[in-house]
Amino acid sequence: MKAFFFLLLLTNIIFALVQWMLPYEQVMSNAQPSLATESLRLLDESDTPVEQELLEELKVGSLGNNEKVGNSPATPDQLCYTLGPFKEQQSAQEVALKFKQNKIPISSRSSEEKEYRGMMVYVDGHDSRADAVATADSLAEKGVRDYIIVNEPGKTNILSLGVFSLKKNAERRYNKIAKLGYSVKSEARYRNRTIYWLDYSESENDNLTRFIDMLKIEKGISRISRKCAE
Repeated sequence: MKAFFFLLLLTNIIFALVQWMLPYEQVMSNAQPSLATESLRLLDESDTPVEQELLEELKVGSLGNNEKVGNSPATPDQLCYTLGPFKEQQSAQEVALKFKQNKIPISSRSSEEKEYRGMMVYVDGHDSRADAVATADSLAEKGVRDYIIVNEPGKTNILSLGVFSLKKNAERRYNKIAKLGYSVKSEARYRNRTIYWLDYSESENDNLTRFIDMLKIEKGISRISRKCAE
């Protein structure tokens, strides 16, 4: 029994010496189980192929719609040009020849349109040409001698008292005839005409540019930009 107490006392003494000679932190660190840990890395420090691919996707996805990687600015559509309108075919041919002399291909085309002629002042309601002549004679007695008898679809034996390019002149004529007691009318007059256009797809040189500027000033010819046909 004495031997048991002696061994117990000796054990306590040895433990106390160990506690006194070693720091507490070292003892506890040896006693604690090791935990599974992993050091943190930044995305830019990824070194495996899968991680690098994921990193690139994240970078691209963070860009705005107008900041796509590798996209280049879109090139503008090619422009073609039209000159016109030409009222006479010969004038269009002369301009086309000028382009051909400068080795710029050019083609011509035509179209139909209604040309405004002015306001016509007239008296209608005549059953025959003789009735129209009788109205003209009565107007002549009152000092109105400018007239023409017109026959056209929907208007037979009308007495035209003039076609005026300016509306104010037509109104003056209208009021004068109306004051004389006649049932006078007025309407816009048009005529069909063929006009000509020149089409080309290559920008003109300086000489032709000056030539086109002169056409615009002298003949009212315009240079129209348009998208080229596909």
